[in-house]
Amino acid sequence: MEMKDVIVKYASMMNALPYSTGRHPQILVRVGDRCLATEEDADFSSLTEEDIIDITNQPSVEKDVLMAFREDRAMILSRTPYVGICVASRRKIPAVLDDMAQIIGQEARIVPRTFRGISRALKSAEAVLVHPEESGGYAITCGRNLYEAYVAMTVLEKSAEVILKAAVIGGAKPIGSLDCRLMHQIYRRKYSKAEKEHKDDTEG
Repeated sequence: MEMKDVIVKYASMMNALPYSTGRHPQILVRVGDRCLATEEDADFSSLTEEDIIDITNQPSVEKDVLMAFREDRAMILSRTPYVGICVASRRKIPAVLDDMAQIIGQEARIVPRTFRGISRALKSAEAVLVHPEESGGYAITCGRNLYEAYVAMTVLEKSAEVILKAAVIGGAKPIGSLDCRLMHQIYRRKYSKAEKEHKDDTEG
């Protein structure tokens, strides 16, 4: 499957979710030394290949971060409902669910929209929250392929929902940092072959 077809597929999946992924979500994928991305104002309900452009030589903090990654090749920018509440209140999202510890890591931190801030946060996690004063605030989720970045986005929203609802009754207990690191490392290693096979099947 051609990469543009894959991007269209995941944009459609995001649009089909039972909640909004933001006013203008965006998908970025590194292909060799190039970067493909959906246009910033693209409509995911009717995305076509014409809405996907090469932004390699365009100014973009997120593109620069993605191109500097060693392993991750996909990035999704979104603002799902509960994540949006956390971003607006500058509330980090710690791992209270095993899924988040395994797929994302210990926490999604709040950072400014700078190369340094975003790239440092993504060294230890697959998700980060960008300051609300920057473009209204949004989340970045990453993965070795679009499948992983998409799953990270849905897991982050689920985690944010649990944290916010649990706060009403005293709060949810975060998973310890050591456990998070071990769970994330095991997930990355144990499932790397399975995820690669999935990628090969769905991403050409």
